[in-house]
Amino acid sequence: MEDILLRRAVLADAAVLPDVERSADAVFRGVPGLEWIADDAVLGVEAQRRWIRRGHVWVAEQAGRGILGFVTAQEVEDLFHIWQIAVRAEAQRAGIGRALIARVEATALAAGRSALTLTTFRALAFNEAFYAGLGFRVLRPSECRGRLAGILRAEAEHGLPAERRCAMRRDLGTPDRSRAEPHAT
Repeated sequence: MEDILLRRAVLADAAVLPDVERSADAVFRGVPGLEWIADDAVLGVEAQRRWIRRGHVWVAEQAGRGILGFVTAQEVEDLFHIWQIAVRAEAQRAGIGRALIARVEATALAAGRSALTLTTFRALAFNEAFYAGLGFRVLRPSECRGRLAGILRAEAEHGLPAERRCAMRRDLGTPDRSRAEPHAT
């Protein structure tokens, strides 16, 4: 992680992000019932450009290797919602995903926001368990009204199995200075 640079994405990055997402999704080949995700469509270049223009995408880049991961998050109400996080298969388990979440957290705190939310798969080490390790908690169905309920409903309408999905939230407080964070711009 020592030579990883975190920065806001620029329009030229949009051409690479679909490949990063495809590589990240390869991990689903080993998940019974979800193998199809590895070959499913990813967000295209034009859609990535729209997110980048809004300033909602950060990338993790390493000299000589290019972009290894990215996160897309949006300020919504009094929080930031993480729409997508992807790390190339060969770069996973190196702290890049953790660093990208820390970047979103720092941005949310600087903007005076109170929490981070996301939706993910239940009972997967690289999804629910990963986020739980970062302080996210699974929301009960009664806590998933409005926006989050709508996101989960839309995911189900697009083929994601609702019984395997959950919404998670991490309330933010004072930044944890004990966590090392790569240089971020």
